[in-house]
Amino acid sequence: MSDAPKSQETQLVTAKPPKSKSNAEHWADVFLSEFAKESDRAAVIVAASIFDNSLRDLLKQYLVPNASGTDELFDGTNAPLATFSAKIAFAHRLGLISGSFARNLHLIRRIRNEFAHNIHGGSFEDTAVKSRVMELYKSQVYKNETTGSILHPKGARGDFLTVCVWMVWVLTSMVEKTVPIKEAALEFGFTQPKKKRSK
Repeated sequence: MSDAPKSQETQLVTAKPPKSKSNAEHWADVFLSEFAKESDRAAVIVAASIFDNSLRDLLKQYLVPNASGTDELFDGTNAPLATFSAKIAFAHRLGLISGSFARNLHLIRRIRNEFAHNIHGGSFEDTAVKSRVMELYKSQVYKNETTGSILHPKGARGDFLTVCVWMVWVLTSMVEKTVPIKEAALEFGFTQPKKKRSK
């Protein structure tokens, strides 16, 4: 494993919530305070990373635990659930998230891609980005109660953060509440493990 220092974005995404806060409260605070300091590009890329990591946590919490340190479903570039898109689809097909929630996550993923592929930095005022943000914002009921402050900016950036705050709250709350499925009982054709005799 590399000893290179983690980037600021990586540290933000992987940071553990303080004990005084729930997972959901922690990430809502991240969107409302930490993202206020970020450029449009950084805010979107980190937002997508938080959703990607939260989906991974949700799926790993729900699935039968993996005994080894490396999880073949998630780890490695060719793993079936290595991508954000695959995690969204799988969580939806398992019934962990609704079709509407999955659709919004795909919109966030596409907005991220708009920024990631724009070598000039990108902005929420770019036509393609603004159009996707409008689609995201209109899909839900919460409104951007604009104050014009750094925490509640006007326009597409504020609309994007408004949606992300409640969505990350919901997703991280699911991680805390989800009960893992149990491993299947051994099929009849296998030798049942012998019970240890008590001394």
